Formats: sequence, structure tokens, C-alpha cells
Amino acid sequence: MGKTYLIAMAALLSGCLTAQTSDKSYIISANAMLKDGSSVKGEFCTERVTGSTIFAEKLDLDPAVVKSLAFTGTNGETKVELKNGDKFAMTVANESFEIKSLLGDLNIPRANFRALLLSARKVTTGGSNEGLVFYCTFDDEAAVRSPMVGPCGVFLQGKFNDGKVGNALLTTVYAQNATFDLPAEFFGTSGCIEFWAKILNPSPYVGNGGDPRLFTITQKSTKNTICTLDIVSNNGAGNSGFATWTFLGNMASIRGMRHLRYEELFPGSDYRDWHHYAVIWDANGIANLSGNPKKALLIDGNYIPDLQDHKQDIEAAQAIISTPMLLSFTHDPALDPERSTKSPFLIDEFKIWNYAKTDFDL
Repeated sequence: MGKTYLIAMAALLSGCLTAQTSDKSYIISANAMLKDGSSVKGEFCTERVTGSTIFAEKLDLDPAVVKSLAFTGTNGETKVELKNGDKFAMTVANESFEIKSLLGDLNIPRANFRALLLSARKVTTGGSNEGLVFYCTFDDEAAVRSPMVGPCGVFLQGKFNDGKVGNALLTTVYAQNATFDLPAEFFGTSGCIEFWAKILNPSPYVGNGGDPRLFTITQKSTKNTICTLDIVSNNGAGNSGFATWTFLGNMASIRGMRHLRYEELFPGSDYRDWHHYAVIWDANGIANLSGNPKKALLIDGNYIPDLQDHKQDIEAAQAIISTPMLLSFTHDPALDPERSTKSPFLIDEFKIWNYAKTDFDL
């Protein structure tokens, strides 16, 4: 690695890492994993992470751009991953990190950390938090049990293979692989669920039912499916293509039952590659989409036309949202085998936002 390259890279990082994301309009969530097996979640209050690298003797990191810091020794040597995917080694100068948690304000010595995961969420002018409320990397079993943001999960079965970023969960057909209990009022009448997925079905034809079903959110009291995304030739209700249930109603990209090939649903790209999915809803209309629809599906950033327009009234949506939910990958076949996935897939970087997010890092 040449000296000129290192200087250029250091200059680039210096410009990126002192971005405006450090202002008070952002709160940094922290998930700290300690060497004794403990974990602490809360608000990260250390303003900067400083240290040195091979390309910069004095590096000043804004926590808002950091995805993870994994400590490899007591001397502060750390493996750092940024949210844009950049990875590098860093000798950290901070002696401790401050975290506000349910246990109070904690100042935890650096030497006690095994890893530190950070995530920024926006604060609106009204003072409410607007941002990420759930984020599971699906890197391994530990990532399921203690996501970067949001409630802890239960890992039941499945494997972890190479993912879009790090590892991804390889789902098992007709089985529940991982679940997350979501409390009442976790969702609102505005929100977004985004993730990366890769279809592994060896057949070029899309089957009936979820082929695959990429996630399921059920109401815990009734076991009814509330939100999901299926790729399907017939979902039992005369809908095909991308059949999506949301809090504000259902939608499908193809009306009626058809003998589909996967390549029809991913024009211009290989359906066997990684694709980005976003299920979005807003009772007041999604401002950044043409026509201000109240629900939408975006794939690789492209708006998928909704040819089946079933609406859920706002009162019914609010009644559902006020109850606890279960997020599962993919479903419990003991409850309803038809609601489980019928083909395997990889899923990665699963996030839930509490507003109708339409801008994504693709």
C-alpha cells in the first residue's frame, strides 16, 4: 500500500467522518457486548471515537458512521466496520465509553468490551425519535439473540452462510428459524421494513403459497398474519407476483393466478442475486412516492405497481398495532402450514423504521 494512497484515503476519511451526523438531531443507540458475557443496551454518549490506523495517525470517528467496533486486545486494538461496508484496524485512544441505559449512566472501561455496535436514529423537531427501531444483522446466533437495535430474539434452527454484509440466515423450509417478540405499540401507522434476500429455489418457476415467504408478523393474541411478503403464483386469494400484507391493507403486483417464472418478477437483473426489499406504509400517504400511496413495495429501490388494492381502515389498523406481535422467519407450520415458506432463501440486514423511509443505501 503506497504512501500516496494512504494519504488520500486518510483525507477522504477525515472528510466523511466529520459529517453533520454528529449534531444533536441524531441519537446513537449502543449495543455493548462485554467480555464476561454481559450485554448492555442504551444511548451512546461518547462524542467521538479517537485513535490511530495505518493510514491516519490521528483518526477522529463520528459514532454515527460506525456499525461495529470489535476489540481484540486490552491495548485498544480494534476491528472497525463502518456503515458503508469499509473495514479497518484501529488502535483506540478512548479509555472508556459512556452509555445511558436502564441501569443508569454507565462509564464502561474500554478493556471490558468484546464488541460495540452502534446505530444512529433521527430526532424530529417535535422531539420524538424518528429512525431505526429494529436491526438484526443475522451474522450468527448471537446476532439473533441480541440484535443491534430492538428486542432480543430466539434462535431455533437454521444455518448462517455468506450474506450481503457479513453472514446471513439460511432459512429452513416449513420451519420456524428465528423469532422476535415485539411489544404493543411497537409499530405505528407509518413505518418501513427493509432487508436483503436471495432466492435459493433451484426451480425457475414460482409455486403457490410463499415460494418463498420472506418474513411473517403475526398478532400474538389471535395468531393472525398482519404483515408479510410472499413471492407467489397464487396466494389463495387470487393474487400473484409480490403479494404483500401490511398494517394498512394488502397489495399484489399481479392480479389473478398465473404460472410465473422468477425472471418475470426481476426484469433486467438475475433473480438469483441479492435483492433489496422495502415494505412501506403511511396512513397519511407516502410523500416521496408518486400519487402518495398509503402502502408500497420497493425492490432494489424501484416502486412495484400495486394491481390489487385492498385497504385497511385506520381504526382497524390502530387496534391491531396496540397489541403485541411476533416477528418470525418464517412462520410456525404447526399453526398454519400454508403460511410457511415453501422454498429456502438467505435473509440479511433486516431493519424496521418508525417512519415511511424511501431512501436506501443500495
